[in-house]
Amino acid sequence: MDRQAPAQPAAPSPAPSPAAARSVGGQRVLVGQPRAGIATALRRGLAGIGVRYVDVALDVAGVLASAEAGLPDLVVIDRALLDHAPDLIASLRAADGARELPVLVLGRFGSAADRRAVMELGATDILARPISRAELAARLRVHLENRSLNRSLREVIRSLQTFHTGAVQRMQLARDMQLALLPDVDACQDIERRYAVRLDSHFESSSELGGDIWGARVLDESRFAVFLCDFTGHGVAAALNTFRLHALLAKIDLPGDDPAETLGAINRLLVGLLPETQFAAMLYAVVDTVEDRLTYATAGAPKPIIGIPGHNLLVGESVGLPLGVSLKASYRNRVIDFPPGAFLFLFSDALFESRDWEGRPFGYEGVLDLVRWSHRDLDGQGEGSLAKLLDRYFDVMPRPLADDLTALWLTRRGR
Repeated sequence: MDRQAPAQPAAPSPAPSPAAARSVGGQRVLVGQPRAGIATALRRGLAGIGVRYVDVALDVAGVLASAEAGLPDLVVIDRALLDHAPDLIASLRAADGARELPVLVLGRFGSAADRRAVMELGATDILARPISRAELAARLRVHLENRSLNRSLREVIRSLQTFHTGAVQRMQLARDMQLALLPDVDACQDIERRYAVRLDSHFESSSELGGDIWGARVLDESRFAVFLCDFTGHGVAAALNTFRLHALLAKIDLPGDDPAETLGAINRLLVGLLPETQFAAMLYAVVDTVEDRLTYATAGAPKPIIGIPGHNLLVGESVGLPLGVSLKASYRNRVIDFPPGAFLFLFSDALFESRDWEGRPFGYEGVLDLVRWSHRDLDGQGEGSLAKLLDRYFDVMPRPLADDLTALWLTRRGR
């Protein structure tokens, strides 16, 4: 008698990788299948790739009820259910959070048009019978891993959005605090009334926070001081230095009526406060409205531009090491006439170091040309001079600038 060959065992489903098992093991799959045998095969295929939670519904009502009880991560439905309820997939995706729910349709498809019709009903993919257990497991695993990945990406995006919102709010608060360091409208108007001057300023950081700060200080009935300081870099680190300087100016007894001594005192304090490689360029000036005199000292700052009625523009000197570099640094006062009708223009180096649309630096000569152009129409009051200058400047210079920009235009009103 002939012996029958022993039956070959069914090929086992591919074992999922550890990463795949972790990603799909805790997911829930809903199977809509009226045939118990096929439902059992699907359950085994899902178990083979590590899925532990499988719900089986026998009809359309059961599928919708199961999905309503708890949104699954993947739905596998038989083609026959779509024949009875063509809007089944749309109904499943109508639930909250189900817009991207993957829905796979299992069945026999006689033509490309037949497949296209199913896809037009909203199917994510088609599982065409006959299908081997290995292919079934592979296809299911791909969709479950994609679902897991999409969920992880959404969580990351949600977390980043939350972090970004908080960071933006904190940055705005820091920016508001930094802007509060600058003289406000009332302080500027007080200076203007006391000393018969006009004071215009512009502050623009290249990022949310900047390293520039300027200020004006009342000294006595006839004298006041103005200063402009530019710390290296920009952003949070540079902004912290502006807070340091503001605290020094507010709390330390500085010789505010002597620019050179003031810079020297600030330098000695900043050498011990500033992190290594950080420093500041600063100009400090005192206006005496009785003596018609301007006294200033610089610490690596851009050269000031002074306009005196009846004279050509004067480009001041700029000498002295930047603040915070060396305890041995010393500074020297410059004294020039500053009668009514004269003006002083101070600015950070971004004004002449920034590059135009073609990559060319604006240059110091470009700044002088702008001042000459603005100076021509001055009426002795300085009305709108800085605004005109900056409007013309930004006609050729793209924003945002690569560095923080601060500009200060001070005019003694004509008698």
